[in-house]
Amino acid sequence: MSAGNFLYTEARAYKQGTVALTTSASVITYTAKTGQDSDAFMIDRVIRVTTASTYSMTITVPDGIAYGQELTVIFEVEGGTETITTTTTTGDNGTSLTAAGGYNNFQWHGSTLGWCLINSSAT
Repeated sequence: MSAGNFLYTEARAYKQGTVALTTSASVITYTAKTGQDSDAFMIDRVIRVTTASTYSMTITVPDGIAYGQELTVIFEVEGGTETITTTTTTGDNGTSLTAAGGYNNFQWHGSTLGWCLINSSAT
């Protein structure tokens, strides 16, 4: 395999696993896709959130499917004084993100430990 093919494949996989969310009156919650049967084989790797003024968002993360699976939530653009809250079914909840540039990095450690918050920054 040539390096060019590898880089193309890696970039394409990133794009397929990235979801961009913008809050509005009807979009203030999101359930991450972690590869469960109901997700139709889709897995979110990066969730990028842009908020509109006054609309905060809650992201729920179901259990993962493979040890080492990773998920990053990024608060990309803030419209006002919103907060992004990330909760997990099993494991650590994320740091509440209160300003653009905030992020949470999670890794799945199995059904006993669940999602472990590897690192985060509120701002």
